[in-house]
Amino acid sequence: MLKRSLLILSALLCAAAPAAAQTVASAPVETPVAAADEGIPIQSELVRQRCGSCHTVSAGNIMTRISYRRASPENWEKTVKRMVTLNQAKLDPAEARDIIKYLSDHNGLAPEEARPVAFEYERRMVDYVYEDKSTTATCTACHSIGRVLSERRTKEEWQLLVTMHRGYYPLVDNQPMSAGMGFRRTRRAETEPGPDGAAPDNRHPVDKTIEHLAKVFPLKTPEWTAWSATMQSPRLAGKWALAGYAVNEGPVYGLLTVTDDPANPGGFVTEISYQLPRTGTAVVRKGKATVFTGFQWRGRTASEGPNPEPWREVMFVERTGGEMSGRWFTGAYDEIGMDVKLVRIGSDPIITGTSVVSLKADAKPVTVHIFGEKI
Repeated sequence: MLKRSLLILSALLCAAAPAAAQTVASAPVETPVAAADEGIPIQSELVRQRCGSCHTVSAGNIMTRISYRRASPENWEKTVKRMVTLNQAKLDPAEARDIIKYLSDHNGLAPEEARPVAFEYERRMVDYVYEDKSTTATCTACHSIGRVLSERRTKEEWQLLVTMHRGYYPLVDNQPMSAGMGFRRTRRAETEPGPDGAAPDNRHPVDKTIEHLAKVFPLKTPEWTAWSATMQSPRLAGKWALAGYAVNEGPVYGLLTVTDDPANPGGFVTEISYQLPRTGTAVVRKGKATVFTGFQWRGRTASEGPNPEPWREVMFVERTGGEMSGRWFTGAYDEIGMDVKLVRIGSDPIITGTSVVSLKADAKPVTVHIFGEKI
């Protein structure tokens, strides 16, 4: 018993030690996790310089770990933060932003891959149930399932991700989780066949999960191949008509003005003015935004006045470049926000809504305000 306690204490001390002293977490991986032609070349000199001390670069600019993964901007941001805090990666804020932008653009998700998990980025309060029970039980004890579904990796890279978890959290193999087990099976192996007569599947939960993730979320997909071959920065400068709905406040109508940000390629300066007919409130907000992977709008704005209220913006830019939709929320309280849809204003006026949704026949005269925008 004493020996077992000492072993557990030793493992915990290793997990809590600085990353520089952790062999598993900080030592470079000397060989690629898959054949070089399966990885995504990293053409950014900044990424190779700042990340190359741990992630080795081989022929064709293939980098260990990095070349075998695709992810959402939010997941890449989490990774960069972990590299800085745990592995002492030396990055200033501008470099970190540039690295996240590059990796999101070149090792990101296609629109068809990102849309089903938009609830994760938009911070929607939904009760999402994923179809694979083993993956859900293995991953959601610590992560939202949306975070897992925002990843694409080779099978070897999924396996290395599990190894990394074991390095950081040594008790994860046997720690009770949502299904009463950790990465490894802690219950007695079953011997009786199932209702369909098939032999019981006694593999460890994590092995089932790796097989599922490698099959359903591989590194290379037809959607990503098609999107990455034609992806380009969208031209969004101009005026956009806004129609939305805010919880407890009702419909929202207004105007978004987008200007190219010369200091931030792929970025924009924004000004939003909108009204809430139900309360008569008028709001003006100003901020900045960046579009990742050619379609993922991520912005921040603040209202005018002595007590500016910061908001975050998460929107999906449609392929036509003429529409955007998504959610704006406070950031501090995700449940407070509004659903929005924006349409680019052209030569014709756009009607976005009215102050009332219906009128009773033979009723007294009612004043109806029509909201819209024009150039």
